Amino acid sequence: MNPRFKLAGSRISFDYDGTLSTAKGKKLAAEFIASGATVFIITARQPSDSESVYSVADVLGINKSRVIFTAGKDKWPFMDKYRIGTHYDNNPEQVRKINENTQTKGILFTNN
Repeated sequence: MNPRFKLAGSRISFDYDGTLSTAKGKKLAAEFIASGATVFIITARQPSDSESVYSVADVLGINKSRVIFTAGKDKWPFMDKYRIGTHYDNNPEQVRKINENTQTKGILFTNN
């Protein structure tokens, strides 16, 4: 197993659109979950636009209490609140803000 997945007890989060909505993102999240990490979904979507997000959460086994809707707000304030260690996002601005304002490691996700 890849050493980056030896993360039992770690708290990892994923953006939804363009990240966890992709096959690559789902595979990465599943690997973290299998390693024992606690995985969250932190999306800028509105709670009213939740059907596809909850569907993916169900498939991956992510508890609905770990699906966070920021309703268009920046994600960085949510990193400390949920004690996230690493966040994957396809939005460079969000990754930059997370890295500048929190102890969370923001990683730019690319689907290639």
